[in-house]
Amino acid sequence: MKKLIVLFTVIALSTGVGFAQKQEKKEKKQEVVEFKLNEVICPNCKRKIDNNIAFEKGVTEITYGEDGSTVQVKYRTDRTDPKKLQAAFEKVKLEVVEAKPVVEQPAKKSEKKKETKK
Repeated sequence: MKKLIVLFTVIALSTGVGFAQKQEKKEKKQEVVEFKLNEVICPNCKRKIDNNIAFEKGVTEITYGEDGSTVQVKYRTDRTDPKKLQAAFEKVKLEVVEAKPVVEQPAKKSEKKKETKK
């Protein structure tokens, strides 16, 4: 009887340890690519982009450039890539002249000075 109790205790403790292991989550890396279009983005073209490109898999943010012919698209790299996004632009009859990745600068950490008492 004691052997059965010890056996069940060992089994219960060993399965609990197995379930307690934390699984690693995959990091969802995001990148930004800038598309230069062959024409100025009119309100109608902007509507097309907002209604179609924004719903492509992996697209998280769309911003428009100040020059009126560039669109920056932030996307998840595990879901899509610049070639698929360029094909999505061509699907809505917008010709892409150039697609280049945008390097985001890391946020600067403010330096805090610690005062020590002597």
